[in-house]
Amino acid sequence: MNAPALKSKCLPTYLVIDTSSSMKSHESLLNDTVDHVFDVVGNSPRVAEFAHVSIITFNTDAHVVLELSDIETVENLPTITCQGTTNYGKMFQLVKQRIDADISGLTHDGRRAVLRPAVFILTDGEPMDKDWATQFNALTDASWRRRPHIISYGFGTANATVLGKIATKAAYLATDVDKEKEAIVSMLTSLLNTLVASASAQEFRIPDDVPGYTRVPIEFVD
Repeated sequence: MNAPALKSKCLPTYLVIDTSSSMKSHESLLNDTVDHVFDVVGNSPRVAEFAHVSIITFNTDAHVVLELSDIETVENLPTITCQGTTNYGKMFQLVKQRIDADISGLTHDGRRAVLRPAVFILTDGEPMDKDWATQFNALTDASWRRRPHIISYGFGTANATVLGKIATKAAYLATDVDKEKEAIVSMLTSLLNTLVASASAQEFRIPDDVPGYTRVPIEFVD
């Protein structure tokens, strides 16, 4: 019996969205823009083959909205809804759990090289829970081989210092946009551009600049 063919490289990608009540007015925009990103990636076979994407939302609790998926197989995206408060700890805990399960699944599926996961966090405020650092430290522990690259994007009342603390690769704060909706669209466009560039290079590549955002210093250097 012939051994199964090994599949190409894969970048597990996690879009993590703050869906607390302060984001309620942006629900339609979030859903429409996320749909657009998936449409573009789904129509780009090279990108779709390279990047498998999961959507996780967080408010008072954290939720898997879309399990890690081959984008070409996703027919309909679940609707994102906003309510509750902004808690980081449960989100970091869930992201770690999902990465562990997802990478094991990709390896079992025959991926010859699963790259270190990429986590893109979009938030419009500061965390209400004060002990989130414990879960963040577990997620980014240098002894854990599956620890992800984390890129944070903040707008609204997001704090630059906090954004720097929860990022390992880059942190961005919206400063040059007049409307919050422009910040959301710019962030998701940045995610799309990152996936396209990374697929082309077959390695993780992040943008130097994000329109409307200023890059802020990060405390955790990967």
